[in-house]
Amino acid sequence: MNWQEVLDVGRADAAEHRRQATLERANAAHCASEAKTATDTDSGVLWLMRAMQQRSAAVSSDAASDISDRIADHADRVLNPSP
Repeated sequence: MNWQEVLDVGRADAAEHRRQATLERANAAHCASEAKTATDTDSGVLWLMRAMQQRSAAVSSDAASDISDRIADHADRVLNPSP
C-alpha cells in the first residue's frame, strides 16, 4: 500500500466533500427562500422538503469529509511516526 497516495487522496477527498457540503447548504438556503415566497401551500411544502433534503445531504458530506480526514491522518502517522 502506498501510504503517500492514501494521504494525498484522503486530503483531496476531504476537500471535495467539504466543497460539496458548502454547495448543498447554499442550495438548502435557496430552497428555504423559495418556500417563503411560494404562492401556494403545496409549492411551499415542496420547497421545504427540498431544503431538508439538501441539509441532510450537507450533513452526510460533512461526515464523509471527517472520515477522509481521519484516513489521511492515519496515513500521515504511518509516514511520519512520532519518536
